[in-house]
This record gives sequence, structure tokens and C-alpha cells, in this order.
Amino acid sequence: MNATGSTVKRRACVACTAAKAKCTPHGVNLCQRCARLGKPCTYLDLPQTRRKHKVAPSRVEVLEKKVDQLMSQLATLTRQNEQTSPGTSNPLTSDLRSSCDPEPDSTDISALLDAAKDPSHGLDPPTSSGLEGQPSIVDRGLLSEAEAERFVATFQLDLVPKFPFVLIAYGETAAQLRDREPFLFLCIVAATMGNTHPLRKTVAEEIMKHVTLRVVTRSERNLELLRGLLVHSAWYSYPAEKYHPRLLLLIQFCVSTLYDLGLHRKPSLNPDEQRALLGTYWLSASIYGTLGRPVVMKHDGRTDECLESMAFTGRLSDQWITPFIHLQSFLTTIDEVYAAMQPSGGRVLVQATHGSLQRQFDRVRACVEKELSSCPSSTGNAILIEIKYAEIRLEELSLREDLWTSEPARAVRTTMLISIIQRSKELIHTVKSLPVSEIAHMTITTSARICAAVGYIPTAVLTLLNLMTNPADTAIEAQVQAVVDEAEYPKLVTELANALETKFEGMSAADKETDIVGSLCSKMRLLARCYPYQIRAVVGMAPSQDARQDPSMMAVHTSEVPMTPQVWPSLYGDLDDIFPVGDIQWDSLLSNFTGFGYLA
Repeated sequence: MNATGSTVKRRACVACTAAKAKCTPHGVNLCQRCARLGKPCTYLDLPQTRRKHKVAPSRVEVLEKKVDQLMSQLATLTRQNEQTSPGTSNPLTSDLRSSCDPEPDSTDISALLDAAKDPSHGLDPPTSSGLEGQPSIVDRGLLSEAEAERFVATFQLDLVPKFPFVLIAYGETAAQLRDREPFLFLCIVAATMGNTHPLRKTVAEEIMKHVTLRVVTRSERNLELLRGLLVHSAWYSYPAEKYHPRLLLLIQFCVSTLYDLGLHRKPSLNPDEQRALLGTYWLSASIYGTLGRPVVMKHDGRTDECLESMAFTGRLSDQWITPFIHLQSFLTTIDEVYAAMQPSGGRVLVQATHGSLQRQFDRVRACVEKELSSCPSSTGNAILIEIKYAEIRLEELSLREDLWTSEPARAVRTTMLISIIQRSKELIHTVKSLPVSEIAHMTITTSARICAAVGYIPTAVLTLLNLMTNPADTAIEAQVQAVVDEAEYPKLVTELANALETKFEGMSAADKETDIVGSLCSKMRLLARCYPYQIRAVVGMAPSQDARQDPSMMAVHTSEVPMTPQVWPSLYGDLDDIFPVGDIQWDSLLSNFTGFGYLA
């Protein structure tokens, strides 16, 4: 057979057929793909007999022919554009080239298959420090070696009992810690150096330099960063900011770093990783719950696994972790239950909920108290404050007016309100009795518990007085006086402020306001001065609290109710010269205290 009479050319060349690629004509016996790849382009002849039965072209063949024609025209236009503008790139041509990449070799295919196994995208974040090799505050001469050693020793002796979630190796010196975990060393220095240390601001700025460069800019993730962030967050106090945005950000970094490191799902964790997981849960749940934020970490099976492992580490301080975790888990349960309560339930729902939570708390407290015998006194005090705070929270439903609209003056509610006052006083007395060294190293969580107690007392007192005060009933006076005497609020809060301010001896008033506890003390004194006016606004008289204790008090007559003039404590001076806080400001101040937002 001759080639012209009995054979036809195949539409696709040999190379495109083998690669199962689109074969688009480029010239005589040359397609675009072979021209681009520099391959020989060969079209095989097909016997005419195989195509005789196809008398008319099918719809598919017609469409393919049209596509081939369009591609040929497009190729011609592309060549013309390249000839007219050789120095500029054609977006259309670039897109075509990128969509027609060369065939990947076996190495490329292997890399693509390996990449497909990981659903994430991009490079792994770095695990090494972006500040590695930079001189530390000791290397720069800002802190002496001796002082650095003293801070590390203080951390092990005084701070670990209050926050046993970050430990350093036995016998490790400050120099060794600084070389191995420089960020953790820096955070330990910040936690132990004290509020009046001249380097306090410098160290705080150095810590944020690490956080900004390593955590934010480079997305660095490693255990050293997590441990350092936990220590810095647990003893965070500077700078004091409205609504605590930096504190919340640091704790969020702790949570995200933990998950990025996979500590929540790794098959096995070493003791430092287990402590870090438990510490992140405890700190995030306690602060988020106090500030009314949703708790992102839950007490789950991994939490219980880590708690069980702590019993076999050989470190005594690991035995102190369990009470902290169990108490915080119960407080988280309270938050969840209270958030789900509907006002329609009323007193019946309150009693049922209170009884159920009380039984659960009794079991938790029994377990916790067994652990207290092996704890040092500072750990015992920290746990006792947590217990008192839980007792206060159990009675919190008595302050929710929407649950008592139908029965506002029930004896059940009165009992719960009195319990809030008593439990809050017990918490405050516990703090007042702490040694100065323990007050100096209080965790941020303890500060939050103190703040809540300071806010709960006047809230409960004023709620009680509103329930029982009847201007037409003079017999109620004795009950009002009994409630005010029981609270002894101005004296109690002023003494608490005096005790806490031992942390700030030698510090100016302006500098004290930059500290969370320092600002708390100022707000407590404001509450103590304005509290008597709020009492008088409710009952129409000035209760004679503390009148028997100080004969030098000044008499203040009230015109609202014709009663025997009462006297105010000399602590407040001439009350008529003090501008009392209005109702709106007072309510806001109390609300902020109860929710740890006392800087608002």
C-alpha cells in the first residue's frame, strides 16, 4: 500500500500518546509539547481500513477539532506577542507554561507523595531560639552571678510550693540553667526579684522581647518557651493593665504552644511535659474562669494520666499538684453549671443545684485534705485559699436576682448570703495571716481569689439589707446592725490592704499603681471609704460599727430617719467632706472586683 492511498496520519504523536498528554499541532509534523520539551515528534500511520466504518465524524471528534484549531490560533498569537514584545512577559503565556510543566521524575513524585501524607502546609516552625547566643542580663553585667544564684534558690524553696508545675533539676546552678533554658531563667528572675527591684522593668521588657521575636515573629515552639511562659504568667504582676490583655495573651500562648507541641496527644510524655500540661490546664482554667472567659482546656483522660504518673516521679512536689487540679476542676464544674441555669427554675432549682454541688465538693475536699499533711505550710495556705474560694462560689447563686424574683426573702437565700460573708472573711483572714515572704510571692490566681472575696462581702451585705430593711419597722434595726457588725468590712479590707502593701515598701505611689496587687490595694481603700455611704443609702442611717472600738469618732447626723445619731469610725475622717461614689460607679466597682477586673 502506498502512503497516500491507504494510510492516514494519527492525530496524536508517539510521545504525547505515551504520556497520555494533549497533543496540539505546532507545525508540520511537530506538536507544541514536543517543541517545548525538545523531543522528536513522530506521527504513526494508521491503516485506512480501521477507520472506514467511521463515515461521519462524531460530536466528540468535531469538538476536539475545534479545540485543536483554537489552540493553534492561540499558539500563533503567542508567538506574535513574543516577537513584538520580547522584553515583557505575557500573563497568558506564563499561565500556559505553568500549567504544562515537564513530566516529574521519580524523585519529584516521591516528594509529592511524602508531602501528601501531612495535611498541613508550609515549613515546620523552628524549635531553636531566635536569640541563641545573645548575651543574658548576667553577661551584660545587669545582674551579678551571686544574685542570679539567689533568685534560682528562692524559686526552688519559696515559689515551687505555690506552683509545682515547673521544676528545675536537683543541684542545677543559675549558670547551667541560663545556658540550657535562658528564657526560663529570665522568667524565674522576674518572679523572684520582688516588686521594688530596680531591674524589674528591664527584665519585663526582656521577657517580652523573647515573646515577640520567638513566639510571635518566628512561631517558635519548644518546651523551654512553654515552661518560661507558665512561670511568668503564674507570677504576672507588671504592668497592670485594664482588663489584663497581656496576661490573657501570655496564657493563650501557653495553651497554643502546648497543642502545637502535641502534648495533648503524644503517646508518652516525660515528667517536665506532664507538669507543663497540668500547669497550663490549672492556670488557664483558673484565670479564664475568673474573668468569665470560656475555658479552652478541659479535665480529660490525658489530665488523669498525667496525675497518675506524678505519683511515681520521685519528686515530693509532684504530690502537691493533685489538690490544685482537683479543686480547679470542681470550680470549672461550678462555672459550667451556673452558666446553664435558667431563671425559671427559681428557688427549687437553686436548692437542688446547691445540694448536688455541695456533695461533690465534700468529696473533693476530703481527698484534698488527705494530701495537705504532706504539703509544706506555703502549699497548704495556697490550697486553703482555693478551698475557701470554692466555698464562696457555692453560695454565689444567692446573688442572682433573677432566680429569686418570686421568693426574694426566703430563709434559704438569707443563709447563703450570710455564708458568703463568713467564707469571704475567712479567706481574707487567711491572707492577712500569711508571712511576709509568702505575700511577696503570691501567684496571680491567689490575687484573683482575694479580689473576689473583697467584692463578694459588700455585695452580699447590701443584698441582705435590701431584703430586710423596712423604714416603718424599727425592730429591724438590730438585725441591720448585726449584719454590718458581722461583715466589719472597712476595718477588714483596710487591714488586708496594709498586709498586701508590705510588698511595696519603698515604692512610689505611681509605681505601685503599675502593679496588679498595688492597684488592687488602692481600689480596696476606695471601697472601704465609700462602703458606709452605701449602707446609709440602704438603711437610712449610719450603723454604729466600730463605735465601741474608737472613742475619737466624729458624729454624723442623718436627716433621713429620726433616730439617735450614730457615729462613724475615725478611719474615714469627716465623711461629709468626702464625695461618695454614686450608685452606678459603686456597682461597677463591686462587679469588677468580683470578676478580677478591678483595674476597669
